[in-house]
Amino acid sequence: MDKGFERSIKIGVYAVALAMVAYHMLSAYGILLGSIEHQTVHLAFIFGLTFLVVVRSATSPIGRTIYLIFFACGLFVTAYVYLNLDSLEQNVGFPTPADIAVGILMIILAFEGTRQAWGWILPIVAFVFVAYFLFGHYLGGPLYHRNFSVGYVVSYLSIGFSGIYGTFLSISANQIFLFVVFGSLMGLLRINDFMYELGKLVGRRVAGGPGQTAVVSSSLIGMVSGAAVANVAITGAFTIPYMKRAGYSASLAGAIEATASTGGQLMPPVMGAAAFLMAFFVGVPYTDIMVAGLIPAILFYVGVMLAVQFASTAAGIKAPPEKPDWAVIGRGIPMFVIPVGVLTGLLLFRFSPAYAAFWAICTVIALSFFRPGGRPNASEFLEAITEGAIVGAQIGVSLCIVGLISQTLITTGLGGKIAGLVELFSAGNIVIGLLLTMIVSLILGCGVPPVAAYSLVALVAIPTIIKMGVPVMAAHFFCFYFAIISAVTPPVAMGALAASAIAKANYFSTAMKAFKLSLAGFIIPFLIVFNPAMTLQSDDMLNAALSIVAVFIVLAGGTALLYGTGAVRFRARDWLFGFIAVGASVAYALCRNLLSDEVEIILFIIGLAFALLLVFSQHRQKRMSAVALTP
Repeated sequence: MDKGFERSIKIGVYAVALAMVAYHMLSAYGILLGSIEHQTVHLAFIFGLTFLVVVRSATSPIGRTIYLIFFACGLFVTAYVYLNLDSLEQNVGFPTPADIAVGILMIILAFEGTRQAWGWILPIVAFVFVAYFLFGHYLGGPLYHRNFSVGYVVSYLSIGFSGIYGTFLSISANQIFLFVVFGSLMGLLRINDFMYELGKLVGRRVAGGPGQTAVVSSSLIGMVSGAAVANVAITGAFTIPYMKRAGYSASLAGAIEATASTGGQLMPPVMGAAAFLMAFFVGVPYTDIMVAGLIPAILFYVGVMLAVQFASTAAGIKAPPEKPDWAVIGRGIPMFVIPVGVLTGLLLFRFSPAYAAFWAICTVIALSFFRPGGRPNASEFLEAITEGAIVGAQIGVSLCIVGLISQTLITTGLGGKIAGLVELFSAGNIVIGLLLTMIVSLILGCGVPPVAAYSLVALVAIPTIIKMGVPVMAAHFFCFYFAIISAVTPPVAMGALAASAIAKANYFSTAMKAFKLSLAGFIIPFLIVFNPAMTLQSDDMLNAALSIVAVFIVLAGGTALLYGTGAVRFRARDWLFGFIAVGASVAYALCRNLLSDEVEIILFIIGLAFALLLVFSQHRQKRMSAVALTP
């Protein structure tokens, strides 16, 4: 590549990224444009930055030329829409030939931008839906819909201000983008060392210390990065080699990192981009989603830490405890707590997500001048801002594709038809319905960004389980969890793929171990559905407290049974104690308000009693083993 051309493209990427961030910062603090105009400018930045990044990475002159044309087309179609807003609104469903040409070009740009950013899977899914929109009238039976003209389809999918435009693009522009930039800018504060030392503080207290260090550091960074693959890349670079030196196999080290990084998207305050969409679908402020997600997220990480503990014991890991560097922890606390505190506080006071992100970003920039080791230079600022803008643009272009699918479901009535099929296959049984929804969520999440996977399930499957009597909030959290956990679920586990590359491990072995470590992520969604205390939707404080204890027993006991070990290897009585404890606790947690109070209390007492028996048995065996080894 010509050096001058390469430098020009690099400058172009930086310029567009800076302009995109500056525009959204100004928009967050005051209304600059109307809703459609704002979405159009956001879309112009999405297309521009997405295709400039492709040009920058292209290796052939033909490829660079093609994607420069895509870049120019992106600016052209958005400029056309911006300059013809009134006529396009008047012609919805009946576009002119010029409108149709621009609409088709916009759809092609959305498909290709998503393919470049996320691979083939999401565009293929969207292509099937768009083809159904165009040709579904040729189908017989329940999938038939009336004939729509090409102009009508193109209008509703793009230039008619639905499909690509609308809810999903609006959420990308007004909420998601600045949160992604905030997560990227947190890297300026050099909190990785702080997270690492903080992880040692926890890891030195329990078996499998290096593994616990990875869990703590990855979860805390994941709270603000909100992206599994990016989180693996950030923290895996130092946690995976550290675990391997301590005796972990390459695949287990990669699996621990992948699972911990994936869970970061479940942890408030950021929870990944999909949580903002959940707030829209449920119809509540984002703060309510953040509060409702706190207990399940904590329990998920408790489950992961227990799984790491038992996996370490089963693998015979006995890493020597390392002392944390208290100076690093002391310097890092304000760098992490202050910006996250500003973000959380503003959200709790019901300020808009964009406003909260605006001030959180300002806080990070101000703190960066006081970071340990000296203030960042202009190059560091530029790289952090550009990286955040690129990821935000890539999420935005994927939401354009989700918008196409959503409009197809609405206009053709396919959403209701699919919901009817799920209801038919489940025969009205809520457990079967939930299992089918889980499978759909995991399948749609294969190789698809979590925000897109969750959106698809929210549109297709959630109406069915709500119709079966599942509360709206619980239904959405159920699908949200499985859309996130799909990042470590074979056969296409993106988080495990990234971790296996860093660990130099077999991908499938890493993915299977990550799947096993994420057991809590498969249990908690069902408990959320059947027990409102999990999302703080219960007014019965006693029920809430006992339910959380029961869920903890289920996670601890179930994970120990999965690995056949606790403090030491299980004997026959340990297996018996574990199965009874887990069985009784599951029955208590799932059957709230279905059984009499007396039966519920008996189940809780049985679960707790046998859990304590298991703990006592394991402790006694460990003590006897230690005595036997003493010379």
